[in-house]
Amino acid sequence: MISPRLLVVLVAVVCPVLAGQPLSEIAEKAAAGLPKGGIVTGECIAGTTRFAGAGKLEPDGVAPEKRMFEIGSITKVFTGILLADAVEAKKVRLDSTLGELLGKEVKFADPDVAAITLVQLSTHTSGLPRLPDNMGVLNGVSNDPYKGYDRKDALKFLAKAELPHAPPFPASYSNYGVGLLGELLSRIQKKSYAELVAEKITGPLGMKDTVVVLGKDQEARLAPPYDGEKANHSWSFQALAGAGALRSTAADLVIFGQALLDPGKTPLASAIKGIMEVHAPYDASEIGLGILIGKVDGYAEYSHSGGTGGYRSALQVIPDLKTVRVALVNNTTFEPAGLFSGTRDEKRSDAPEQKLSEKELDAFTGVYSAGPQVSFTVIRRGEQLGVRLTGQTFLSMKCIGKDRFRYDAVAAEIQFAREKDPVTSLVLLQNGREIPAKRSGDAPHLEFPEAKVLDAYTGEYSLFPGQVFTISHSDDTLMAQLTGQPAVPVFATKADYFEYDGVAAALEFQRDKSGTVTGLILHQNGKHAAKKR
Repeated sequence: MISPRLLVVLVAVVCPVLAGQPLSEIAEKAAAGLPKGGIVTGECIAGTTRFAGAGKLEPDGVAPEKRMFEIGSITKVFTGILLADAVEAKKVRLDSTLGELLGKEVKFADPDVAAITLVQLSTHTSGLPRLPDNMGVLNGVSNDPYKGYDRKDALKFLAKAELPHAPPFPASYSNYGVGLLGELLSRIQKKSYAELVAEKITGPLGMKDTVVVLGKDQEARLAPPYDGEKANHSWSFQALAGAGALRSTAADLVIFGQALLDPGKTPLASAIKGIMEVHAPYDASEIGLGILIGKVDGYAEYSHSGGTGGYRSALQVIPDLKTVRVALVNNTTFEPAGLFSGTRDEKRSDAPEQKLSEKELDAFTGVYSAGPQVSFTVIRRGEQLGVRLTGQTFLSMKCIGKDRFRYDAVAAEIQFAREKDPVTSLVLLQNGREIPAKRSGDAPHLEFPEAKVLDAYTGEYSLFPGQVFTISHSDDTLMAQLTGQPAVPVFATKADYFEYDGVAAALEFQRDKSGTVTGLILHQNGKHAAKKR
Protein backbone atom coordinates (compact mmCIF):
# COMPACT_ATOMS: atom_id res chain seq x y z
CA MET A 1 0.00 0.00 0.00
CA ILE A 2 1.06 3.50 -0.52
CA SER A 3 0.21 5.80 2.35
CA PRO A 4 2.25 8.39 4.24
CA ARG A 5 1.09 6.68 7.37
CA LEU A 6 2.45 7.71 10.68
CA LEU A 7 2.52 4.04 11.51
CA VAL A 8 3.38 0.97 9.49
CA VAL A 9 0.25 -1.16 9.43
CA LEU A 10 0.25 -4.55 7.77
CA VAL A 11 -2.75 -6.08 6.01
CA ALA A 12 -4.13 -8.83 8.21
CA VAL A 13 -3.35 -12.40 7.27
CA VAL A 14 -5.90 -13.69 9.78
CA CYS A 15 -9.36 -12.59 8.68
CA PRO A 16 -12.95 -13.77 9.15
CA VAL A 17 -14.03 -16.92 7.31
CA LEU A 18 -16.20 -16.40 4.23
CA ALA A 19 -16.21 -19.84 2.71
CA GLY A 20 -16.15 -20.51 -1.02
CA GLN A 21 -18.30 -17.70 -2.46
CA PRO A 22 -18.08 -15.51 -5.56
CA LEU A 23 -16.07 -12.36 -4.88
CA SER A 24 -19.12 -10.16 -5.53
CA GLU A 25 -21.14 -11.89 -2.79
CA ILE A 26 -18.33 -11.56 -0.28
CA ALA A 27 -17.99 -7.86 -1.11
CA GLU A 28 -21.74 -7.34 -0.75
CA LYS A 29 -21.61 -8.56 2.85
CA ALA A 30 -18.48 -6.55 3.66
CA ALA A 31 -19.88 -3.34 2.14
CA ALA A 32 -22.85 -3.45 4.50
CA GLY A 33 -20.48 -2.39 7.26
CA LEU A 34 -19.05 0.63 5.44
CA PRO A 35 -20.26 3.97 6.82
CA LYS A 36 -19.71 5.67 3.45
CA GLY A 37 -18.63 4.61 -0.01
CA GLY A 38 -18.64 1.12 -1.44
CA ILE A 39 -16.74 -1.73 -3.04
CA VAL A 40 -16.29 -2.55 -6.73
CA THR A 41 -15.04 -6.01 -7.64
CA GLY A 42 -13.86 -7.68 -10.81
CA GLU A 43 -13.36 -11.43 -11.04
CA CYS A 44 -12.14 -13.21 -14.17
CA ILE A 45 -11.94 -17.00 -14.04
CA ALA A 46 -11.01 -19.01 -17.14
CA GLY A 47 -12.00 -16.14 -19.42
CA THR A 48 -15.36 -15.36 -17.80
CA THR A 49 -15.46 -11.94 -16.16
CA ARG A 50 -17.96 -10.53 -13.70
CA PHE A 51 -18.02 -6.99 -12.30
CA ALA A 52 -20.16 -5.86 -9.39
CA GLY A 53 -20.70 -2.91 -7.10
CA ALA A 54 -21.77 -2.97 -3.45
CA GLY A 55 -22.49 -0.43 -0.77
CA LYS A 56 -23.15 3.29 -1.12
CA LEU A 57 -21.45 3.97 -4.45
CA GLU A 58 -21.40 7.46 -5.93
CA PRO A 59 -21.98 9.06 -8.38
CA ASP A 60 -25.19 7.42 -9.61
CA GLY A 61 -25.53 6.04 -13.11
CA VAL A 62 -21.94 4.78 -13.51
CA ALA A 63 -21.33 1.09 -14.26
CA PRO A 64 -19.26 -0.52 -11.48
CA GLU A 65 -16.41 -1.46 -13.80
CA LYS A 66 -16.18 2.14 -15.08
CA ARG A 67 -15.92 3.84 -11.70
CA MET A 68 -12.56 5.52 -11.18
CA PHE A 69 -10.52 4.93 -8.01
CA GLU A 70 -7.05 5.87 -6.84
CA ILE A 71 -5.13 2.57 -6.81
CA GLY A 72 -2.18 3.68 -4.69
CA SER A 73 0.67 1.22 -4.50
CA ILE A 74 -0.57 -1.03 -7.29
CA THR A 75 1.22 1.72 -9.24
CA LYS A 76 4.48 0.11 -8.09
CA VAL A 77 3.80 -2.88 -10.36
CA PHE A 78 3.55 -0.50 -13.33
CA THR A 79 6.85 1.08 -12.27
CA GLY A 80 8.36 -2.42 -12.23
CA ILE A 81 7.24 -2.95 -15.83
CA LEU A 82 8.78 0.40 -16.82
CA LEU A 83 12.06 -0.74 -15.27
CA ALA A 84 11.96 -4.10 -17.06
CA ASP A 85 11.19 -2.32 -20.34
CA ALA A 86 14.06 0.14 -19.87
CA VAL A 87 16.43 -2.76 -19.18
CA GLU A 88 15.26 -4.56 -22.31
CA ALA A 89 15.84 -1.36 -24.32
CA LYS A 90 19.35 -1.14 -22.79
CA LYS A 91 18.67 2.30 -21.33
CA VAL A 92 19.62 1.00 -17.87
CA ARG A 93 20.62 -2.23 -16.16
CA LEU A 94 18.99 -3.79 -13.11
CA ASP A 95 22.31 -3.23 -11.35
CA SER A 96 22.72 0.38 -12.51
CA THR A 97 23.54 2.40 -9.38
CA LEU A 98 22.36 5.76 -8.13
CA GLY A 99 25.96 6.92 -8.34
CA GLU A 100 26.11 6.11 -12.04
CA LEU A 101 22.80 7.79 -12.82
CA LEU A 102 22.99 10.78 -10.49
CA GLY A 103 26.69 11.24 -9.76
CA LYS A 104 26.86 14.51 -11.72
CA GLU A 105 23.78 15.90 -10.01
CA VAL A 106 23.99 14.62 -6.43
CA LYS A 107 26.91 14.81 -4.01
CA PHE A 108 26.29 11.73 -1.91
CA ALA A 109 27.17 12.01 1.77
CA ASP A 110 27.31 8.20 1.98
CA PRO A 111 28.90 6.06 -0.75
CA ASP A 112 26.64 3.18 0.31
CA VAL A 113 23.65 5.24 -0.85
CA ALA A 114 25.37 5.86 -4.18
CA ALA A 115 25.77 2.06 -4.48
CA ILE A 116 22.01 1.41 -4.37
CA THR A 117 20.83 -0.32 -7.56
CA LEU A 118 17.58 0.04 -9.49
CA VAL A 119 16.51 -3.51 -8.68
CA GLN A 120 16.96 -2.73 -4.99
CA LEU A 121 14.67 0.28 -5.32
CA SER A 122 12.02 -1.89 -6.97
CA THR A 123 12.25 -4.70 -4.40
CA HIS A 124 12.39 -2.50 -1.28
CA THR A 125 15.88 -3.82 -0.44
CA SER A 126 17.72 -0.50 -0.82
CA GLY A 127 17.70 0.39 2.86
CA LEU A 128 16.00 3.71 2.12
CA PRO A 129 13.16 4.64 4.50
CA ARG A 130 9.46 4.29 3.87
CA LEU A 131 9.24 8.07 3.49
CA PRO A 132 11.89 10.82 3.45
CA ASP A 133 12.17 13.08 6.48
CA ASN A 134 11.86 16.25 4.39
CA MET A 135 8.20 15.76 3.48
CA GLY A 136 7.11 18.01 6.33
CA VAL A 137 5.59 17.40 9.74
CA LEU A 138 5.26 13.71 10.60
CA ASN A 139 6.53 12.51 7.22
CA GLY A 140 4.04 14.52 5.23
CA VAL A 141 0.80 13.48 6.87
CA SER A 142 -1.77 15.87 5.36
CA ASN A 143 -4.77 15.74 3.07
CA ASP A 144 -2.48 15.73 0.00
CA PRO A 145 0.97 14.77 1.33
CA TYR A 146 2.89 14.19 -1.92
CA LYS A 147 1.62 17.22 -3.84
CA GLY A 148 4.45 19.61 -3.07
CA TYR A 149 7.28 17.07 -3.01
CA ASP A 150 9.35 17.65 -6.16
CA ARG A 151 12.56 16.36 -7.72
CA LYS A 152 14.66 18.92 -5.86
CA ASP A 153 13.27 17.69 -2.54
CA ALA A 154 13.82 14.04 -3.48
CA LEU A 155 17.46 14.57 -4.43
CA LYS A 156 18.13 16.79 -1.42
CA PHE A 157 17.10 13.93 0.84
CA LEU A 158 19.13 11.42 -1.17
CA ALA A 159 22.26 13.56 -0.87
CA LYS A 160 22.20 13.50 2.93
CA ALA A 161 20.84 9.95 3.41
CA GLU A 162 23.01 7.43 5.23
CA LEU A 163 22.89 3.65 5.51
CA PRO A 164 24.39 1.40 8.19
CA HIS A 165 26.16 -0.67 5.52
CA ALA A 166 26.18 -1.32 1.78
CA PRO A 167 22.93 -2.63 0.24
CA PRO A 168 21.05 -4.90 -0.19
CA PHE A 169 19.02 -5.01 3.02
CA PRO A 170 16.15 -7.26 4.07
CA ALA A 171 13.03 -6.00 2.30
CA SER A 172 11.45 -3.03 4.06
CA TYR A 173 8.65 -1.17 2.29
CA SER A 174 9.80 2.16 0.82
CA ASN A 175 7.45 4.51 -1.00
CA TYR A 176 10.38 6.87 -1.40
CA GLY A 177 12.56 4.20 -3.03
CA VAL A 178 10.01 3.17 -5.68
CA GLY A 179 8.97 6.80 -6.21
CA LEU A 180 12.62 7.66 -6.83
CA LEU A 181 12.85 4.77 -9.31
CA GLY A 182 9.92 6.17 -11.29
CA GLU A 183 11.52 9.61 -11.30
CA LEU A 184 14.84 8.20 -12.55
CA LEU A 185 13.17 6.26 -15.37
CA SER A 186 11.27 9.39 -16.39
CA ARG A 187 14.39 11.56 -16.48
CA ILE A 188 16.46 8.99 -18.36
CA GLN A 189 13.80 8.77 -21.08
CA LYS A 190 12.95 12.50 -20.98
CA LYS A 191 9.24 11.87 -20.45
CA SER A 192 6.91 12.32 -17.50
CA TYR A 193 5.85 9.29 -15.51
CA ALA A 194 2.34 9.65 -16.90
CA GLU A 195 3.67 9.71 -20.47
CA LEU A 196 5.82 6.64 -19.89
CA VAL A 197 2.92 4.63 -18.46
CA ALA A 198 0.69 5.61 -21.39
CA GLU A 199 3.34 4.83 -24.01
CA LYS A 200 4.78 1.65 -22.56
CA ILE A 201 1.84 0.00 -20.75
CA THR A 202 -1.70 1.35 -20.90
CA GLY A 203 -1.61 2.28 -24.59
CA PRO A 204 -0.39 -1.13 -25.80
CA LEU A 205 -2.81 -2.96 -23.47
CA GLY A 206 -5.81 -0.77 -24.32
CA MET A 207 -6.27 0.51 -20.76
CA LYS A 208 -7.90 3.86 -21.48
CA ASP A 209 -8.91 4.64 -17.90
CA THR A 210 -5.56 4.15 -16.13
CA VAL A 211 -4.03 7.60 -15.76
CA VAL A 212 -2.23 9.95 -13.43
CA VAL A 213 -4.35 13.01 -14.24
CA LEU A 214 -8.09 12.57 -14.78
CA GLY A 215 -9.87 13.88 -17.84
CA LYS A 216 -13.27 15.55 -17.42
CA ASP A 217 -15.21 12.36 -18.14
CA GLN A 218 -13.00 10.36 -15.77
CA GLU A 219 -13.31 12.99 -13.05
CA ALA A 220 -17.10 12.69 -13.30
CA ARG A 221 -16.74 8.92 -12.72
CA LEU A 222 -14.37 9.20 -9.74
CA ALA A 223 -15.73 7.60 -6.59
CA PRO A 224 -15.46 10.26 -3.84
CA PRO A 225 -12.86 9.46 -1.14
CA TYR A 226 -13.90 8.81 2.45
CA ASP A 227 -12.25 8.23 5.79
CA GLY A 228 -14.99 6.54 7.76
CA GLU A 229 -17.94 8.93 7.86
CA LYS A 230 -15.85 11.89 6.75
CA ALA A 231 -15.17 13.09 3.21
CA ASN A 232 -11.48 12.91 2.36
CA HIS A 233 -9.13 14.35 -0.26
CA SER A 234 -7.67 12.93 -3.47
CA TRP A 235 -3.90 12.80 -3.72
CA SER A 236 -1.57 14.23 -6.34
CA PHE A 237 2.10 13.53 -6.99
CA GLN A 238 5.23 15.15 -8.38
CA ALA A 239 8.60 13.42 -7.94
CA LEU A 240 7.29 10.23 -6.30
CA ALA A 241 4.57 9.41 -8.85
CA GLY A 242 6.00 5.92 -9.42
CA ALA A 243 5.02 4.96 -5.88
CA GLY A 244 1.29 5.54 -6.13
CA ALA A 245 -0.03 8.18 -8.57
CA LEU A 246 -2.29 6.07 -10.79
CA ARG A 247 -6.07 6.08 -10.97
CA SER A 248 -7.90 3.24 -12.66
CA THR A 249 -11.07 1.15 -12.94
CA ALA A 250 -11.92 -2.48 -12.23
CA ALA A 251 -12.29 -3.02 -15.99
CA ASP A 252 -8.77 -1.75 -16.70
CA LEU A 253 -7.20 -3.66 -13.81
CA VAL A 254 -8.77 -6.91 -15.02
CA ILE A 255 -7.19 -6.22 -18.43
CA PHE A 256 -3.89 -5.66 -16.63
CA GLY A 257 -4.30 -8.87 -14.63
CA GLN A 258 -5.09 -10.82 -17.80
CA ALA A 259 -1.82 -9.56 -19.27
CA LEU A 260 -0.03 -11.08 -16.27
CA LEU A 261 -1.92 -14.35 -16.76
CA ASP A 262 -0.47 -14.84 -20.23
CA PRO A 263 2.27 -12.30 -21.04
CA GLY A 264 3.05 -13.99 -24.35
CA LYS A 265 -0.25 -12.79 -25.79
CA THR A 266 0.59 -9.13 -25.09
CA PRO A 267 2.90 -6.57 -26.71
CA LEU A 268 4.73 -6.42 -23.36
CA ALA A 269 5.69 -10.09 -23.07
CA SER A 270 9.32 -9.63 -22.10
CA ALA A 271 8.75 -6.79 -19.63
CA ILE A 272 5.86 -8.56 -17.89
CA LYS A 273 7.81 -11.80 -17.62
CA GLY A 274 10.65 -9.72 -16.18
CA ILE A 275 8.61 -8.39 -13.26
CA MET A 276 7.35 -11.88 -12.40
CA GLU A 277 10.82 -13.30 -11.75
CA VAL A 278 11.80 -13.56 -8.08
CA HIS A 279 14.47 -11.05 -7.10
CA ALA A 280 14.41 -11.09 -3.28
CA PRO A 281 12.70 -12.54 -0.20
CA TYR A 282 9.86 -10.39 1.09
CA ASP A 283 8.75 -11.25 4.63
CA ALA A 284 7.01 -14.64 4.35
CA SER A 285 6.91 -14.53 0.54
CA GLU A 286 9.03 -13.13 -2.31
CA ILE A 287 9.09 -10.10 -4.58
CA GLY A 288 9.71 -9.54 -8.28
CA LEU A 289 10.00 -6.08 -9.80
CA GLY A 290 7.36 -4.28 -7.76
CA ILE A 291 5.03 -7.28 -7.44
CA LEU A 292 4.65 -9.66 -4.50
CA ILE A 293 4.96 -13.37 -5.23
CA GLY A 294 3.48 -16.00 -2.95
CA LYS A 295 1.58 -19.28 -3.05
CA VAL A 296 -2.08 -20.16 -2.51
CA ASP A 297 -2.88 -23.87 -2.29
CA GLY A 298 0.49 -24.49 -3.90
CA TYR A 299 -0.18 -22.22 -6.90
CA ALA A 300 1.94 -19.14 -7.63
CA GLU A 301 0.12 -15.92 -6.74
CA TYR A 302 1.09 -12.42 -7.92
CA SER A 303 -0.45 -9.58 -5.97
CA HIS A 304 -0.31 -6.05 -4.66
CA SER A 305 -2.47 -3.78 -2.53
CA GLY A 306 -2.76 -0.02 -2.46
CA GLY A 307 -4.03 2.81 -0.34
CA THR A 308 -4.22 6.60 -0.49
CA GLY A 309 -6.07 9.15 1.64
CA GLY A 310 -9.55 7.92 0.75
CA TYR A 311 -9.07 4.67 -1.17
CA ARG A 312 -7.98 1.06 -0.80
CA SER A 313 -7.28 -1.42 -3.61
CA ALA A 314 -6.13 -5.00 -4.19
CA LEU A 315 -5.07 -7.08 -7.19
CA GLN A 316 -4.57 -10.87 -7.30
CA VAL A 317 -3.40 -12.96 -10.25
CA ILE A 318 -3.10 -16.78 -10.17
CA PRO A 319 -1.91 -17.91 -13.63
CA ASP A 320 -2.30 -21.67 -13.07
CA LEU A 321 -5.97 -21.14 -12.19
CA LYS A 322 -6.51 -18.55 -14.94
CA THR A 323 -7.82 -16.21 -12.26
CA VAL A 324 -7.72 -12.44 -11.82
CA ARG A 325 -9.38 -10.65 -8.91
CA VAL A 326 -9.68 -6.91 -8.32
CA ALA A 327 -11.26 -5.06 -5.40
CA LEU A 328 -11.55 -1.26 -5.11
CA VAL A 329 -12.89 0.66 -2.12
CA ASN A 330 -13.41 4.39 -1.60
CA ASN A 331 -13.06 4.31 2.18
CA THR A 332 -9.91 3.98 4.27
CA THR A 333 -11.60 1.82 6.90
CA PHE A 334 -11.60 -1.39 4.87
CA GLU A 335 -8.67 -3.37 3.41
CA PRO A 336 -10.03 -5.30 0.40
CA ALA A 337 -7.23 -7.86 0.04
CA GLY A 338 -8.94 -9.94 2.73
CA LEU A 339 -11.93 -10.47 0.44
CA PHE A 340 -9.95 -12.80 -1.82
CA SER A 341 -9.50 -15.46 0.84
CA GLY A 342 -13.27 -15.90 1.05
CA THR A 343 -13.41 -17.28 -2.50
CA ARG A 344 -11.82 -20.49 -1.24
CA ASP A 345 -13.49 -23.39 0.57
CA GLU A 346 -11.79 -23.25 3.96
CA LYS A 347 -12.56 -26.29 6.10
CA ARG A 348 -12.21 -25.97 9.83
CA SER A 349 -10.70 -28.90 11.70
CA ASP A 350 -13.17 -30.74 13.93
CA ALA A 351 -10.45 -32.30 16.08
CA PRO A 352 -11.41 -32.17 19.78
CA GLU A 353 -9.75 -29.72 22.14
CA GLN A 354 -6.95 -31.05 24.34
CA LYS A 355 -6.37 -29.52 27.76
CA LEU A 356 -2.82 -28.46 28.59
CA SER A 357 -1.43 -27.25 31.89
CA GLU A 358 -0.22 -23.68 32.29
CA LYS A 359 3.36 -24.97 32.35
CA GLU A 360 2.82 -26.85 29.08
CA LEU A 361 1.30 -23.74 27.47
CA ASP A 362 4.18 -21.56 28.64
CA ALA A 363 6.53 -23.60 26.46
CA PHE A 364 4.97 -22.04 23.35
CA THR A 365 5.13 -18.39 24.43
CA GLY A 366 7.51 -16.03 22.68
CA VAL A 367 7.99 -13.89 19.57
CA TYR A 368 8.31 -15.69 16.22
CA SER A 369 9.68 -13.78 13.26
CA ALA A 370 8.30 -14.44 9.76
CA GLY A 371 10.32 -11.59 8.22
CA PRO A 372 11.65 -8.10 8.96
CA GLN A 373 8.14 -6.64 9.22
CA VAL A 374 6.00 -9.62 10.29
CA SER A 375 6.04 -11.54 13.55
CA PHE A 376 3.77 -13.62 15.77
CA THR A 377 3.59 -12.87 19.48
CA VAL A 378 2.38 -15.81 21.56
CA ILE A 379 1.32 -15.30 25.18
CA ARG A 380 -0.57 -17.37 27.70
CA ARG A 381 -3.82 -15.93 28.98
CA GLY A 382 -5.15 -18.22 31.67
CA GLU A 383 -5.68 -21.71 30.29
CA GLN A 384 -5.23 -20.88 26.59
CA LEU A 385 -2.82 -19.20 24.22
CA GLY A 386 -3.29 -15.76 22.69
CA VAL A 387 -1.58 -15.05 19.38
CA ARG A 388 -1.23 -11.80 17.47
CA LEU A 389 0.21 -11.12 14.06
CA THR A 390 2.01 -7.81 13.71
CA GLY A 391 -0.45 -4.93 13.94
CA GLN A 392 -3.43 -7.05 15.02
CA THR A 393 -5.24 -7.93 18.22
CA PHE A 394 -4.65 -11.15 20.12
CA LEU A 395 -6.79 -14.12 19.07
CA SER A 396 -7.28 -17.12 21.32
CA MET A 397 -6.11 -20.61 20.35
CA LYS A 398 -6.71 -24.07 21.76
CA CYS A 399 -4.65 -27.21 21.45
CA ILE A 400 -6.02 -29.93 19.13
CA GLY A 401 -3.01 -32.24 18.90
CA LYS A 402 0.73 -32.62 19.22
CA ASP A 403 1.99 -28.99 19.30
CA ARG A 404 -0.93 -27.98 17.07
CA PHE A 405 -3.44 -25.24 17.89
CA ARG A 406 -6.66 -24.03 16.30
CA TYR A 407 -7.92 -20.44 16.33
CA ASP A 408 -11.31 -19.92 17.93
CA ALA A 409 -12.45 -17.06 15.70
CA VAL A 410 -11.10 -17.98 12.26
CA ALA A 411 -10.41 -21.06 10.12
CA ALA A 412 -6.69 -21.18 10.76
CA GLU A 413 -4.22 -23.33 12.68
CA ILE A 414 -0.68 -23.07 13.96
CA GLN A 415 1.74 -25.99 14.04
CA PHE A 416 4.65 -25.45 16.43
CA ALA A 417 7.94 -27.32 16.02
CA ARG A 418 10.70 -28.25 18.45
CA GLU A 419 14.39 -28.96 18.32
CA LYS A 420 14.94 -31.64 20.97
CA ASP A 421 12.58 -30.09 23.54
CA PRO A 422 12.38 -26.27 23.23
CA VAL A 423 9.81 -24.87 20.81
CA THR A 424 11.79 -23.09 18.08
CA SER A 425 9.38 -22.30 15.22
CA LEU A 426 5.81 -22.28 13.98
CA VAL A 427 3.84 -22.43 10.74
CA LEU A 428 0.54 -20.58 10.26
CA LEU A 429 -1.84 -22.56 8.03
CA GLN A 430 -4.64 -20.44 6.60
CA ASN A 431 -6.27 -19.53 3.29
CA GLY A 432 -4.18 -22.11 1.45
CA ARG A 433 -0.97 -20.48 2.66
CA GLU A 434 1.80 -21.72 4.92
CA ILE A 435 3.67 -18.94 6.70
CA PRO A 436 6.72 -20.13 8.67
CA ALA A 437 8.25 -18.16 11.53
CA LYS A 438 11.28 -18.78 13.74
CA ARG A 439 11.34 -18.04 17.47
CA SER A 440 13.32 -14.83 17.95
CA GLY A 441 12.70 -13.82 21.55
CA ASP A 442 10.62 -13.99 24.69
CA ALA A 443 7.04 -12.75 24.90
CA PRO A 444 6.79 -9.12 26.06
CA HIS A 445 5.19 -8.07 29.34
CA LEU A 446 1.69 -6.86 28.52
CA GLU A 447 -1.22 -5.77 30.69
CA PHE A 448 -4.88 -6.15 29.77
CA PRO A 449 -6.98 -3.59 31.68
CA GLU A 450 -10.68 -4.26 32.02
CA ALA A 451 -13.06 -2.53 29.64
CA LYS A 452 -14.23 -0.11 32.35
CA VAL A 453 -10.62 1.04 32.83
CA LEU A 454 -10.17 1.60 29.09
CA ASP A 455 -13.32 3.74 28.98
CA ALA A 456 -11.32 6.65 30.44
CA TYR A 457 -9.09 6.82 27.38
CA THR A 458 -11.80 6.81 24.71
CA GLY A 459 -12.45 9.95 22.70
CA GLU A 460 -10.80 12.23 20.15
CA TYR A 461 -7.38 13.89 20.55
CA SER A 462 -6.26 16.77 18.27
CA LEU A 463 -2.71 16.11 17.12
CA PHE A 464 -2.26 18.59 14.26
CA PRO A 465 -4.69 20.60 12.13
CA GLY A 466 -6.78 17.99 10.31
CA GLN A 467 -5.13 15.11 12.18
CA VAL A 468 -7.04 13.51 15.03
CA PHE A 469 -6.45 10.39 17.10
CA THR A 470 -9.70 8.53 17.75
CA ILE A 471 -9.32 6.18 20.70
CA SER A 472 -11.81 3.35 21.28
CA HIS A 473 -11.67 -0.14 22.69
CA SER A 474 -12.87 -3.61 21.87
CA ASP A 475 -13.28 -5.52 25.13
CA ASP A 476 -9.82 -5.38 26.75
CA THR A 477 -7.92 -4.02 23.73
CA LEU A 478 -7.41 -0.30 23.14
CA MET A 479 -7.68 0.83 19.51
CA ALA A 480 -6.02 3.95 18.08
CA GLN A 481 -6.96 5.50 14.75
CA LEU A 482 -5.22 8.48 13.18
CA THR A 483 -7.07 10.40 10.48
CA GLY A 484 -6.75 8.56 7.15
CA GLN A 485 -5.66 5.28 8.73
CA PRO A 486 -7.44 2.18 9.98
CA ALA A 487 -7.83 1.62 13.71
CA VAL A 488 -4.98 -0.48 15.11
CA PRO A 489 -4.49 -2.04 18.55
CA VAL A 490 -2.10 -0.68 21.15
CA PHE A 491 -1.08 -2.63 24.23
CA ALA A 492 -0.45 -1.53 27.79
CA THR A 493 3.05 -2.14 29.14
CA LYS A 494 2.47 0.00 32.24
CA ALA A 495 -0.14 2.38 33.60
CA ASP A 496 -1.36 4.91 30.97
CA TYR A 497 1.33 3.75 28.52
CA PHE A 498 0.37 1.78 25.39
CA GLU A 499 2.79 0.54 22.73
CA TYR A 500 2.23 -0.25 19.07
CA ASP A 501 3.31 -3.62 17.73
CA GLY A 502 5.81 -3.77 14.88
CA VAL A 503 6.71 -0.07 14.89
CA ALA A 504 8.63 2.06 17.37
CA ALA A 505 5.72 4.15 18.66
CA ALA A 506 3.69 4.50 21.83
CA LEU A 507 0.83 6.53 23.30
CA GLU A 508 1.26 7.95 26.80
CA PHE A 509 -1.98 9.31 28.23
CA GLN A 510 -1.93 12.43 30.41
CA ARG A 511 -4.16 13.11 33.43
CA ASP A 512 -4.98 16.21 35.44
CA LYS A 513 -4.85 16.41 39.25
CA SER A 514 -8.26 14.81 39.54
CA GLY A 515 -7.13 11.79 37.52
CA THR A 516 -9.16 12.65 34.41
CA VAL A 517 -7.49 11.84 31.08
CA THR A 518 -6.90 15.17 29.30
CA GLY A 519 -4.49 14.34 26.49
CA LEU A 520 -1.85 12.04 25.13
CA ILE A 521 1.73 12.13 23.92
CA LEU A 522 2.69 10.24 20.78
CA HIS A 523 6.20 8.86 21.16
CA GLN A 524 7.50 8.42 17.61
CA ASN A 525 10.42 10.34 16.14
CA GLY A 526 10.19 12.62 19.16
CA LYS A 527 7.23 13.57 21.32
CA HIS A 528 3.96 14.97 19.89
CA ALA A 529 1.25 16.17 22.24
CA ALA A 530 -2.47 15.88 21.51
CA LYS A 531 -5.24 17.40 23.62
CA LYS A 532 -8.45 15.55 24.30
CA ARG A 533 -11.45 17.23 22.75
